[in-house]
Amino acid sequence: MKKIAAVIMALAACAVCAFTASAENADKVVDNANLLTDSQERELEDKLTALADEYHCDAVIVTTNSLDGKTPEAYAYDYFDYNGYGVGDDKSGVLFLLSMEDRDWYISTTGEGIDIFTDYGIGVIGDETVPDLSDGNYYEAFSTFAELSEDFMEQARDGEPYDINNRYKTTWDRIRIVLISMGIGVVAALIVTFALKSQLKSVKPNNRAKDYVRPGSMKVTASRDVFLYKNVDRTPKQTSSSSGGSRTHSGSSGTRHGGGGGKF
Repeated sequence: MKKIAAVIMALAACAVCAFTASAENADKVVDNANLLTDSQERELEDKLTALADEYHCDAVIVTTNSLDGKTPEAYAYDYFDYNGYGVGDDKSGVLFLLSMEDRDWYISTTGEGIDIFTDYGIGVIGDETVPDLSDGNYYEAFSTFAELSEDFMEQARDGEPYDINNRYKTTWDRIRIVLISMGIGVVAALIVTFALKSQLKSVKPNNRAKDYVRPGSMKVTASRDVFLYKNVDRTPKQTSSSSGGSRTHSGSSGTRHGGGGGKF
C-alpha cells in the first residue's frame, strides 16, 4: 500500500508540475481560425513574449471559428482565466479575441491590464485595427495590437496611462497635425503675398463693369429668378462625457476583468 501511495503522490506531483509549466509557457498566439502563416505566428509570439518579460503583463491573441455559444466577452474572459494566462498574483494581462463566427473582436483585460488598457484605450486599439481586420489583413492588425500594447504598457509604467485626459496620438491625430502645419504655412504665404501686392500702386482695380461695355451693345430682353441653394444650420446634440478608467465585470471564474469590443 505504501508503494501505491508513493506512486500516486509522485503522479500527482508530476501533474502539478506539468500544469505549472503549461501555465507559464502558454502560447501567446492561439490561431485556431488559421488566419496566420507559421512565420507570422512565430513573429507575433516572439513580440508578445518579449512584452510579458519586459512589462510583467501578458499580451495574448486568440482567433476562433466558434464562440461555443458564449458571448465574445464571456469567451475572452474564460479563455484567459482557464488557460494559464496572466503575470503575477493578480494575473495581469490583455487578450485580443477575434471570432470569425459573427466577425466579432473583443479585448479582455485583467489585473494591472485593467489600468493599462482603459475603456478609452481599448477604443483606440479598435479604431487602429478594425480597418485591417475588415480587409482581411489579420497579421497587420495583430502587429498593430502588439505595437500599441507596448506603447500603452510603457506609458502606464511612466505613471499616466492613456485615457480620455491623456489621449494617445493616433494615425489620424498625426495626419491632422501635418494638415494644421500645412494650413499655417499657406496662411503665412498668403499674408506675404498680400503684403507684396499692397506695394503695387501703379495699377488700380476698376470695380465698375459698365466701363468695359460698349454703349448700346448689350440689351436685356428677359430675366427670371432662379433658386440656387439654401443654408441650414444644425446644432450637434450634446452628450455626457465619460469619466475615464475601465468598467469591470467578473468572469465565470470570479476574476475581475475589463474589456470592450465590436464587429469588424
